[in-house]
Amino acid sequence: MTSNSPATASVCAIIVTYHPDLTTLERLLSTLTQQVAMVVIVDNDSATNCVTWINEYPHKNVTSLALSENVGVAEGHNHGIRWAKNHGFTHVILFDQDSIPFPNMVEQLLLGEAELLRRGEQIAAVGPQYHDLRHTEPAPFIRFAGLRSTQIGCKNGANDLHQADFLITSGMLIQLSAMDVIGLMDTDLFIDYVDVEWCLRAHSMKYLCFGICSAKMHHSLGDRVVSLPKKNRIIPVHSPLRNYYLIRNAILLYKRKYVPLIWSFCDAYRLLLKFGVFSLLIQPRFLNFQMMVIGFWHGMRNIKGKFPATQRSIKSNKKSGSN
Repeated sequence: MTSNSPATASVCAIIVTYHPDLTTLERLLSTLTQQVAMVVIVDNDSATNCVTWINEYPHKNVTSLALSENVGVAEGHNHGIRWAKNHGFTHVILFDQDSIPFPNMVEQLLLGEAELLRRGEQIAAVGPQYHDLRHTEPAPFIRFAGLRSTQIGCKNGANDLHQADFLITSGMLIQLSAMDVIGLMDTDLFIDYVDVEWCLRAHSMKYLCFGICSAKMHHSLGDRVVSLPKKNRIIPVHSPLRNYYLIRNAILLYKRKYVPLIWSFCDAYRLLLKFGVFSLLIQPRFLNFQMMVIGFWHGMRNIKGKFPATQRSIKSNKKSGSN
């Protein structure tokens, strides 16, 4: 199956960028252009040299949408999704700027989707197994049962299809007909938990997400990773601002009726551990603590969208009713 086949000709890839590493972006584009009919780069007001590089990328099936401000990951993807729908595509596949799909990843996702449809499944999205090369093992798919999460790994050489309660945004293949029912990405979240919220919303509408073991991708989580003292474990490290979004958006989701209590319980436990680790062990400790506390407070107050940089902007948002 090639980019000229009937199946891949219906797929539009969407990459949302924000000050990307151009070497990594070049590797992503060189792989993707061989697997889909069109690649749309939605740039969230990056530096001029990045925008120029993107606009001048020399490939016939790459186009760009340069935004005049950073509207976030959710709205960035929504821009690309609307473009794909207006241009007659049946599928979109979403990407972060720091992912590298295997050469046959899109083909394997489409084959997995076709098999699931033959089984009569109502599909929201399918996604690949991804591996952050700073970790020893690929990431598992996640299901929630009882009061705990279950990790589902892929056996070597197996082409298993696993139902998952959520998929990461990068590599997520979605039929636009399903998105017509489920809706676009939630712009209130701006960044972080955007993929989780969409998958949980889909599940509440009886649409399911599946991980496709034969579809592979390299993907980096966090700006860097650290090893916990005396623990055989490494964890991804995000900026203090990202920690704000993680805490705030989690609180926003816990309050939504369609979000399962089981997921909220498991996620709250994980974030409580994160709060302790990032406040006590990972620099900048005080700034991490401060931003996570602000995130908790804003989540409780239903402050949404882009982080309000000043107290004045917070009050202005409150008066305008945008929260």
